[in-house]
Amino acid sequence: MAAKTYLEQHDLESLSLRQLADLAGVSPPTVYAHFRTVDDLVEAFFNWLSPRLGLRNPLPPLEQFGELPHRLFPNYETYGALLRNLMNKPSWDRQRTADRGRRHGDWIKAVSEALPQLAPEQRRRGAKIVSVFFTPTVWRWLVDSGEFEPKEAEQVAAWTINALIEALKRDASGLSDSAPTKPMRTAVKRKESAR
Repeated sequence: MAAKTYLEQHDLESLSLRQLADLAGVSPPTVYAHFRTVDDLVEAFFNWLSPRLGLRNPLPPLEQFGELPHRLFPNYETYGALLRNLMNKPSWDRQRTADRGRRHGDWIKAVSEALPQLAPEQRRRGAKIVSVFFTPTVWRWLVDSGEFEPKEAEQVAAWTINALIEALKRDASGLSDSAPTKPMRTAVKRKESAR
């Protein structure tokens, strides 16, 4: 909890385990008995924070995927300061990468069950792109970079998820290994056709 309080106000890269011991009012060996490295501390945070954000909840049926931003983005707001100071740091990214197989596997399974007519690569690619839009990363981008109000961010992410699902149902051919490509027109061809 001492680390949580600190990380709500400071960047992860400014925290050392020795400093954490001072903040917690314990000896450094006590901290090192629990966390050998800052990466170990971040792993503990990742596992502590994920269920509080709702990221460990079972996925709803495909038709309800668009509700996920409305369910999860308020949690991201609650832990916003902490997320901002942890995200996009090498140790946090290592935890996200280690957890990727489980997360993606759930989405691929859900899309595969709902849309069995799609080819395996279409299900995999479709599931992974849909899954992007409920994440803390997209929440942060929409709110911080996109300057959306929190409720707007929920709406935009939900709309995007629903649009992607409809596109998957309607025509997923662009996600095939043999997706048709349109020839690009060169500037020379455009000039010639303008004459």
